[in-house]
Amino acid sequence: MRTVHVVISCDVDPDRERLLDGVPSGRLGWRGVSDGIPALKESVRGLLDHDGREPVFTWFLRADEQIREMEGEYGWFARARRALLDSLRNSGDELGWHPHFWRRDPVTGAWYQELDDRAWQLEMLRSAHADLLPSLGGDLKSVRMGWSYHNNETCAALEELGIEVDLSAIPGFRTLGDNPPKRSENLFDWHTTPRTPYHPSRADYRRPARDTEPAQRLLEVPSFVSTAPLWGLVSALQLARKTRQAAQLWYGVSRPTYCINVTAKPAYFAPLVAELRRELRKKASGPLVFETHFHADELVPNRSPLYELASVRTNLAALARACEESGARLEFIQARRVPSLWPDSPAGR
Repeated sequence: MRTVHVVISCDVDPDRERLLDGVPSGRLGWRGVSDGIPALKESVRGLLDHDGREPVFTWFLRADEQIREMEGEYGWFARARRALLDSLRNSGDELGWHPHFWRRDPVTGAWYQELDDRAWQLEMLRSAHADLLPSLGGDLKSVRMGWSYHNNETCAALEELGIEVDLSAIPGFRTLGDNPPKRSENLFDWHTTPRTPYHPSRADYRRPARDTEPAQRLLEVPSFVSTAPLWGLVSALQLARKTRQAAQLWYGVSRPTYCINVTAKPAYFAPLVAELRRELRKKASGPLVFETHFHADELVPNRSPLYELASVRTNLAALARACEESGARLEFIQARRVPSLWPDSPAGR
């Protein structure tokens, strides 16, 4: 019987002004955390995997330059929300790290994604990690990068810091081209990335090592995506509109890819369930990882037509039903457990 290992992760970001009403101007709001996370934990009670266990979550906590500048310390969130985080850990959840490369423009005061200054990126990661780690009891194994952004140096830095699993990849998607816009955001490149976990090549974080190439020890675990051509085109049209990049249409045709958060209304999450059913019809062995994620502010009433709290239980139940009807096991797991499932990982040997 094949097992589908479902990893449910959350980017624990501040509330987004474009998504929620009442976000304080010039300050960070956390209603998605204070109201949304407890509501989510309550909403999935009684939803069980094949072994009778309720969903577990991996919570990726913000610790980066923006948090340091606006709250005083890189690890401020982990210390300010200790009671909540202790309760999440006690319930079986994992606490991970979600560093953004937000940097403030010294002239305009606006925040932007730092892409060019690699030395600054690496120093920020090391400093933020050093401040966050003690607040988590020295136990930090998983990361999801802000805006899913990586380069070869940042990927290697995570390994040096003891990170074992990275959930940043969204295979098939690319918003970062050869001439990226200055003072922008949400730029990344995973266009050539495979859909299954792999150890990144030190020469190119987006793919596994080839032949005698050296590989990273950490395991890259991509988001689960649909390859249905129609939904790939829908996704490409949406990205073309957001990024104003006509090339997104070609990407969508040449490599159809669709991905959406588990907080999405079931009609929009259904293509991922259908893709899982297709995967389970194939004659294959070995672990199958279904990684899905969301943002904390999607758990409270918001202005988006896509996201709502009630969808999480419905979508997870649809995954469980797809597994049962395909004769497969569904298991909810923490992100840190994935390397132990992979035979070529140090933890899996």
